[in-house]
Amino acid sequence: MTTKQIIFLNNEYIDYEKAFIHIENRGFQLGDGIYEVVLYENNRLIDFDGHIQRLFRSADRINLKIEQNAEQFKEIFLNLLQKNQQKIGAIYIQITRGDGPRIQNMPDTYQPTVIIITKPYKAIKKQDLDNGFSAITHEDIRWHNCDIKSISLLANTTLKQKAHSQNCTEAILIRDNIITEGSFSNVFIIKNEEIITKGADKRILKGITRDRIIKLAQENKIKVTQREFSREELLDADEVFVTSSTLKIRPITTIDNVKIGSGKTGKITQKLIKIYKNFIENYSEN
Repeated sequence: MTTKQIIFLNNEYIDYEKAFIHIENRGFQLGDGIYEVVLYENNRLIDFDGHIQRLFRSADRINLKIEQNAEQFKEIFLNLLQKNQQKIGAIYIQITRGDGPRIQNMPDTYQPTVIIITKPYKAIKKQDLDNGFSAITHEDIRWHNCDIKSISLLANTTLKQKAHSQNCTEAILIRDNIITEGSFSNVFIIKNEEIITKGADKRILKGITRDRIIKLAQENKIKVTQREFSREELLDADEVFVTSSTLKIRPITTIDNVKIGSGKTGKITQKLIKIYKNFIENYSEN
């Protein structure tokens, strides 16, 4: 017998099939909301503190008041995982400004809509990790506040679909000939055994996994530099990889039909994959 999926919606645990929001929810009508995704493995919420702090930062940036605190969210996350008997996967949380007439002005009073759902994910096969993945480059057509983890993802999904239509897994974005990030990931290049990634500003989402990989690399004596780099540097890199909570570390070995380095996953990327895998297996919240 298949266990029914349970989700959290506005302070209730309910069946997935019975989860509905009002037609005039501002998230549905106006994209007025934020979200986060937290990896769950080995009975641990990986880097929960970083994700939940970013959730509150995003909320503050759009003046969205959240009723729950971090500890309450953690309890809800763990309860939901237990109810769904889920051992590995991700938690998706979305908070909108709630229901109300479809007007552009933000209401003075509102009741936020909180949706939390567990999602499974598939581990990348070793062969794919060894061979790497393909990407395209594209003009960054998104808005200029990419540091807010907004549910308004039309530009991102359009770019992702363009990559998919060319049998690629990601679109790497360019603004003024500077690589910003992927449609749903942060981008790293490696040149002469030095990891390079764009510094965090409003043009990119400051990824929690991005920050973790930087810290782990530095702890393992791998040089990391945060600076701008161009499309030319991207294509001339020895190695390229992207990161996110559910992608973890995904090597990119072809971009715009140009082979990166040897055309296979490079030694430093392979080393980082092992380091991050070990980090998750031994993760402690302390």
